[in-house]
Amino acid sequence: MAKKMFCRAKKLPPFDLIKKLLNYNIITGVFTWKVKKSNKKAGSVAGRVTKKGYVYITINCKGYAAHRLAWLLVTKKDPHPYEVDHKDGNTGNNAFHNLRKATIQQNSSNRKIGSNNTSGYKSISFMPNQTLNPYYVCISQQNKSYSLGSFPTLEKAIKARDIKGKEIYGEFYRP
Repeated sequence: MAKKMFCRAKKLPPFDLIKKLLNYNIITGVFTWKVKKSNKKAGSVAGRVTKKGYVYITINCKGYAAHRLAWLLVTKKDPHPYEVDHKDGNTGNNAFHNLRKATIQQNSSNRKIGSNNTSGYKSISFMPNQTLNPYYVCISQQNKSYSLGSFPTLEKAIKARDIKGKEIYGEFYRP
């Protein structure tokens, strides 16, 4: 039996409803209302920007990520159970050329650096008490860790991480 795919995002409303309510500019990624919505005039920009920079559009009292609605309007298919990734990492750039369908693992490989990072580089830890090889590289994906070892210089650690990262993530790899 095939393993069911997990998706953090909820299913979208039907294509016909979204097409009736919204215009989407595939070049700029901007949505505008086709109809008057409560205090919004037809023709006004749709959506609000979250703290993380994502645009959300409220339809029938539920918020939907604009990048997912863009995918639906262009392809006429709900991306669920897949996620929609921003190729350039800019969560506010919803131009269609910047969007791609991704598994949760592919999308998470494209994340920005974590706030608890000690080296300033993804997947590399700086261990000051290890004087000979202070840079440790470990890449994690799908509950699997790839320990690449410790390196004497940051440059060597980055090179090792990049080789393995490209092997694991392919086009979704972003250092």
